Amino acid sequence: MKKFIVLLLVCFTLTIYSQKDKSLLLWNKFVHANSDTQRVNTLNELFSLYDENNNDSAFKIAEQSLQLSNKINYVRGQAAANNNIGKMYYYQGNNTKALTYYLAAVNVLELQQSKSKENYKQYQKQLSSTYNNIGTIYQRQKMYDKAESYFRKSIAIDEIIDDKIGLSHCYNNIGTIKEETNKYDEAIKNYEISLKLKQDGNDTLGIPSSLINMGVIQMNRSKFKEAQTYFEQALLLTERHNNIQDKVLAIINLGDLYYMKGEYPKSITYYEESIEICKQQHYNQFLNYVYNSISMSYYRMKHFENAYGYYQLHVKMKDSLNSNENTKQLNELEAKYESDNKEKEIKLLTSQKEVHELELSRKKTVIYVVIVIVALLVVFAGFVLRAYGQKRKANLELDIKNHKIEVAYKIIEEKQKEIVDSINYAKRIQYTLLAKKEFLKENLGEHFILFKPKDIVSGDFYWATSLRPFEGLRAQGIPAENSEKNLFYLAVCDSTGHGVPGAFMSLLSIGFLSEAINEKGILKPNEVLNYVRDRLIDNVSTEGQKDGFDGILLCIDKAANTITYAAAHNNPVLIENGIMKHLPADKMPVGIGERQEDFKLYTIEASKGSILYLYTDGYPDQFGGPKGKKFKYKQLEEMLLANHTSDLEEQATHLNKRFEEWRGDLDQVDDVCVIGVRL
Repeated sequence: MKKFIVLLLVCFTLTIYSQKDKSLLLWNKFVHANSDTQRVNTLNELFSLYDENNNDSAFKIAEQSLQLSNKINYVRGQAAANNNIGKMYYYQGNNTKALTYYLAAVNVLELQQSKSKENYKQYQKQLSSTYNNIGTIYQRQKMYDKAESYFRKSIAIDEIIDDKIGLSHCYNNIGTIKEETNKYDEAIKNYEISLKLKQDGNDTLGIPSSLINMGVIQMNRSKFKEAQTYFEQALLLTERHNNIQDKVLAIINLGDLYYMKGEYPKSITYYEESIEICKQQHYNQFLNYVYNSISMSYYRMKHFENAYGYYQLHVKMKDSLNSNENTKQLNELEAKYESDNKEKEIKLLTSQKEVHELELSRKKTVIYVVIVIVALLVVFAGFVLRAYGQKRKANLELDIKNHKIEVAYKIIEEKQKEIVDSINYAKRIQYTLLAKKEFLKENLGEHFILFKPKDIVSGDFYWATSLRPFEGLRAQGIPAENSEKNLFYLAVCDSTGHGVPGAFMSLLSIGFLSEAINEKGILKPNEVLNYVRDRLIDNVSTEGQKDGFDGILLCIDKAANTITYAAAHNNPVLIENGIMKHLPADKMPVGIGERQEDFKLYTIEASKGSILYLYTDGYPDQFGGPKGKKFKYKQLEEMLLANHTSDLEEQATHLNKRFEEWRGDLDQVDDVCVIGVRL
C-alpha cells in the first residue's frame, strides 16, 4: 500500500500545488485514510474536483481508483471508477472505449443488486448515471432512438429515488435529441424542465448547460440577442465555478452566433479561444467541430489558405472520430452487454438442468456465430478488393484531373500576368495625369498628400491646374478679362468604384475638369462642377446609371488673395487656432443623383497658419482594430486635430502608420486620399 501512495504522490506533485485548498485537503485525507475503501472514495472525490478543469489529472486518478477497487473487490468503487474513465474517453471522442467502461460499470452494479438490497439508493443512483452516460454515446453516433431509451431508463430510476439533479441531466439530454431532430418546441420544453430541476436542486455546475442549449434554440431561430444573453450568462457561471467543459461550449456557441450574424472576424476570435482549451483538455469531439467552423469563417472572409488549413485538420480528426468501424464496435459492445445480461438472468432463475441446456444452446450459437463471421469475412474481403479497384481507378482519374488543373493553372497564370502588366501600364498613364509634386509645391507651399489606391489603379484622384497672365489664353478663345487671372485649382475626388472601373471614371472626370477650365474658360468652381456633371450625364449615364464622383474643387486667387470652392458630398475641414470647423458641402454627387440643383460657391476665410484638410471616404471607412469595425470620421478628425501642429510630412507619416495598424491583416476596402495644406 505504501508503494501505491508514493506512486500517486509522484503522479500529482505538480497538480497538487495548482489546485485550491479543497484539493490539498483531499490529498491529505487520502494519505491518512484508515482503509483502502476510504482511499477509493477519496480518489473518486478528487476525480470530481479535477474532472471539469484538468483532464489529464482526472484520467490518472480514475485509473488508480479502478486499480485499487479491483484489488479489494469494492463494487461501488469499481462502478464509479469505470464510469469516470468512460467519461474521460467520451471527452476525447473515443466512443468505443467510453462505452466499454460504461457497460463494465452497469455489469458490476446489476450483479451486486441481484445479490443484496443493501445501499439500494446508492446503487440505483450510480446505475441511473451510467445509463445516462451510455445514452450520450448513442446520441453522438446519431442513434437517437437507442439514446433516448437509455435516458428514459435513467429517468425511471431517478423518479423512484427522487434525484432531481439526475433527472435534470436526462431531460437536458432528451432536449438535445429533440433539437438535433428539429423538434424545437419539444426541445425547449425538456430544457425548461431541466433548468427548473437544476435551480431547485441548486446545481450551479449543471445550470450552464441548460442555458447553452436554450441559447442554441434561439440562435437557430435567428433570435440572436436572446441567444447571446443565454450564452453570456452560461459563460459567466462557468468562469465563476471553473467549469471548463461548459465554458468551452459557451465560447464555441458565441463563435457560431457571430458566424450566423456575418461578423466573421469576431467568430474567429471565439473559435481560436475554444481551440486552445480543447487542445489542453483533449476535447477532440469539440475540436473537430471548431476546426470545421473556423474554416468556414475564413472562407467567408476569402482567406482561402487559412480556410483550407483548418478544413484539413477537421477532415483528419473527423475520419478518426466518426468511422464506420466505431459504429460497428458500439453495436458489438451493446450486443455483448445484452447477451451478458440474459446469461445472468438465466443463471439466477433456472435449475442446474436448465443451465446445462443453456450451455448446449450457447455452443450451437457459437457455431452459428462462427459461420456468420466467416461469411462476413468473405463478404468483407470482396468489399476490400472492390474498394481497392475503385481506389486505383479514382487515383488514375485524379492524376488526369491534376494534370488538367496544372495546365489550366499555367494558362491562367500567363493571362493574369498579361492583365497585371496592362493594369500597371494603365497606372503609369493615370499617374501622369495626377498633379505633379513640384507643381503642387510651387502653388500650395507647405502641404502633404497621402494617396493609397486599393488596387493597382485608383478611383480616387487629385488633380491641379492653373491660369496665369499672358499664357496664350487669348489665342485659345478665352475672354480677355480671364487672361489676366492668376488662379490655381486643386481637386480631390472619389469616383464611382475602384480598381480599373474607378480608374476609367477618374480619367474621364479629369478630362472634363481640364476641358471646363482650360478650354471653356469656366472659372468658378461651382460652375465647373455643373459643367462636368452635364458632360458625365451626357456621355456616361445615357442609360440612367449613377456614375460620377464626390469631391472638392478648390480655387486659390493669388491676385485677390481669396479661396473659393465647391463640394459634392465631401466637406473640407479647417483647423484654425486649435478649433476644427467642418466647412459646408452640397449633398449631391457630380453625376446623376436625387438632386440636380446648381452647385453653390463657398468662400474660405482663414488666418495665416491655419490648415485645410481635403479627403475622400476611404480612410474612415476602413475596417480593422480589435473588433474589425470601421475607423470612422470622428476618429480621423480627432487624430487630425491632435497632430495639426506637427510638420505636415510628419502628419502624413503618422496617418499612414495609424491606417496600417488599424487595417492589420484585413484587406483595404477602398482607395484612400488625404491632402493637408497650410494656408
